[in-house]
Amino acid sequence: MTDAPQLETFENIDRVVTIEMRPQGIPRGIIRKLYEAARSNGPLSHETSTILAGLAGKRVAVVTGIVFDKLPKGEVDGPLGSAFLAKALNEVGVEADVMVPDEMVPVVEAIRVAIGGSFAIVQQSREPGDYAAAVTVEKLGRNSKGQAHTIFGAPFDQGFDADDFIEAMNREGRPTIGIGDGGNEIGFGAMFNVAQQLVPAGRNCGCPCGGGVITTTATKVLFPAAVSNYGAYAIVGGLAVLSERPELFPEEGLVTAGLRANVDAGGLDGGSFHPNVYADDGIPVDGVEGIVTVMRTIVQQHFRTSPRKA
Repeated sequence: MTDAPQLETFENIDRVVTIEMRPQGIPRGIIRKLYEAARSNGPLSHETSTILAGLAGKRVAVVTGIVFDKLPKGEVDGPLGSAFLAKALNEVGVEADVMVPDEMVPVVEAIRVAIGGSFAIVQQSREPGDYAAAVTVEKLGRNSKGQAHTIFGAPFDQGFDADDFIEAMNREGRPTIGIGDGGNEIGFGAMFNVAQQLVPAGRNCGCPCGGGVITTTATKVLFPAAVSNYGAYAIVGGLAVLSERPELFPEEGLVTAGLRANVDAGGLDGGSFHPNVYADDGIPVDGVEGIVTVMRTIVQQHFRTSPRKA
């Protein structure tokens, strides 16, 4: 049973995850509402990390990656957080594969080298039966018309999608976790009607399909975050607390190294789609480092006792 001080640590981690810092023009003011609607069993960082920590010796798929004409090698949001999550899972005895479209394999390989990971990178053609659980990180899903969209409502064909993969795992009773920041990612089918109300393009995508951007694909646990990578970092923080290994949570310099490797290998900042921009969803490196620093401090402080006198 989790004690009150530990739960408060997870509450603080979750508060950081919902801080919105994306630039004007990208939807704001919705993440905390989506988070509250998704939460039912206490802090989501606690619920998700507890599920994954219980899978020691088993294999988990961490599924990510958006590829279309404007993102030929994907973006920063998704691959970076997936790499850190897979690295942490390996370190607590859970085998983890980062599953991406073919075009993104070299990008994730570059991130893996930069952060010192040893996780496997696989193409998105594996069978659901190969895995005990799956986590999707910024993996877009299809709407009620079968169409995937950007957060702004632009339709696109992302080639291989992971909707069938996740739905098969759901049918088989295997844990699935979806991390997303816009309602158009896999997982939000778990709160489809609520997300339609809260997300600006939720009901009206503006494209000919007329189905809105919200995906119908659900996960058993949905973790809305201000940036999807933040949700992945939060789960890493949860694993660090549960395993009593605060060193599992990366320092900000390592996250920056991974972000730079991501961009240098062709991944784009999702806030601009411009090459050679070292940012995540429009948030510059120093802002990303600030989030990581605060989250890492929360994890470290969990294991420290004040020397104050009674």
